[in-house]
Amino acid sequence: MTTADVAKKLRRHPRTIRDWIVKGTVTERGRVFLDGTKPGKSWLVHPDWLALFEHRIRPVRRAALDLE
Repeated sequence: MTTADVAKKLRRHPRTIRDWIVKGTVTERGRVFLDGTKPGKSWLVHPDWLALFEHRIRPVRRAALDLE
């Protein structure tokens, strides 16, 4: 997938996708990078890499506290 394909799927700007590949994004677990390969001038992202990235940036679910 091109960065434009990923951007369209995630409703983000292609520049944001390139930033996630190069700089990563900060989550509560730390910095997470989107894996990508650059065979020429453009970045490409494998669909499996995108699925893994989406999993890694999900917020950590915390158990509800029972305050009673």
